[in-house]
Amino acid sequence: MTSTIPFRPSDAKHRARPTRCSRWAVHALTLASAAVLLLSGCANRSLTQLSSPKFQMPARFSASGNAPRPNRWWQTFHDPGLNQLVERALGHNFSLQAGYARVKRARALVNSANANLYPTISGSVSQSATRRPNSSTSSAGSSSTALTSRNSRLSRLPIGKGNRNNWRTSRSAQVNVNYNLDIWGKYRDRKQAAAYSLRVQRQTLKAASMTTAGDIASDWYKFLELRAKVGLLKRQLKVNKDILRLTHYSFNNGQSSAAAVLRQRETVASSKGQLAKTRSQKQAMRHALAVLVGQPPKSFQPPKGHLVSLPPLPKTGVPAKLMMRRPDVREAFFQIASDNKSVAAALANRYPDVSLSATFNSAANPGSILSHWVAQLMGTLTQTVFDGGAKSAQVQKNRAQVDVDVANYQSKMLKALQQVENALTRERHQKIYIKHLNRQLALSKKTVANLRLRYLRGATDYFNVLNAVINRQSLQTNKLTARYNLLQYRINLYRALAGGVPVSSIGHKATDKQKSKSDQ
Repeated sequence: MTSTIPFRPSDAKHRARPTRCSRWAVHALTLASAAVLLLSGCANRSLTQLSSPKFQMPARFSASGNAPRPNRWWQTFHDPGLNQLVERALGHNFSLQAGYARVKRARALVNSANANLYPTISGSVSQSATRRPNSSTSSAGSSSTALTSRNSRLSRLPIGKGNRNNWRTSRSAQVNVNYNLDIWGKYRDRKQAAAYSLRVQRQTLKAASMTTAGDIASDWYKFLELRAKVGLLKRQLKVNKDILRLTHYSFNNGQSSAAAVLRQRETVASSKGQLAKTRSQKQAMRHALAVLVGQPPKSFQPPKGHLVSLPPLPKTGVPAKLMMRRPDVREAFFQIASDNKSVAAALANRYPDVSLSATFNSAANPGSILSHWVAQLMGTLTQTVFDGGAKSAQVQKNRAQVDVDVANYQSKMLKALQQVENALTRERHQKIYIKHLNRQLALSKKTVANLRLRYLRGATDYFNVLNAVINRQSLQTNKLTARYNLLQYRINLYRALAGGVPVSSIGHKATDKQKSKSDQ
């Protein structure tokens, strides 16, 4: 239930003495407003207090390099194929295009909220015509017929001789001005909440772009690993077939057993199965890359490339500064700010609404519509007396949402620290693993050569030679996977340290970039 008290200065002379009822209404609204002010408590919590870490922020990370960490981190691999794929995805990936559209929608909401801070002006113009009957057909002044129409219709009315003086035309104009006074800051808070929401969408888009770039880099090097593995399995299959032919020859000459032939046939069949499986995985990865860059899988042709060497370790920096570089952390921060302003707007919505309105009317004969204006001014004070606790519940709801945002913000900061440390640890141990793997490969080569020589001399069984060959082939495929994993851990580190690229280069084609330079 709301109560409204209008005040019209043009009618002040008729209200020199307010009635007892109107005085009671003024006092009731004054008391209600005072009660709202007392019950609302403090306006809001400070953003600095809400965004302070609830845990001890470490002074540094466990490791750091000397190389710079650009926002376009994929360029540090010096891989033309990767650069081509990522740059295309930034402009043609449909998920990023949807994110860019959400940024534009949030910008429109800011403009809509900003419009509430300005007065609303409207106007209307009308024209009417009145026809009086002829004195010869009816009594003078006995009746009149009013017809209102457009000028075009008036021009088509049949006017006979002596009838033109029976028509009287009049015009009127009206201008209405309405302005809601933002005494309590409700509309300003809503505008600031919308502005923070726009920042949230921008950071969401940046975070999505980093995720897309990371997915492309991971899928690209996985594709290259599988392509290299296909070539390796082909070579291994050729070797296994050659060994099978030699085993058949030895068996026919009584120098080998039937079990050795069967075992080698099993090895050849296993190599064929691994080759078919790897080819299928490579095609699936090619299809994934096609979708990420916004192309149909069937027509997509990946660029040439190979597994590159690991670039130098970048500077990890200070953890506290890293937090406000990451788009996902900044997104959570601006979400707190937006919802905190929504709390302030909900608090201000409990106070009385004050509005001013003005109406200007002009009704005159033709040729004098700009004269004889009548102005009417009115002020309105509106206060909700009883709403069943709806506005109080809205305040509590918004405050609870801020608490949710704060918890999410703290969680994202902890996860950001975890991602950096995980990437550093895994990369460090992966380098150790590859070092020992290379040592194993060197020893396996010597082992296969030695066992073959002993077999030719009759000093060992053929199964020992076969096991050594299979083990070496397994080590060769493991090395390809290990190289990919090492690149993957570096990709994870770059994603954890990246700050995002400008919004103007994400989610839309080059023709739209000039419209969004302000988003950088």
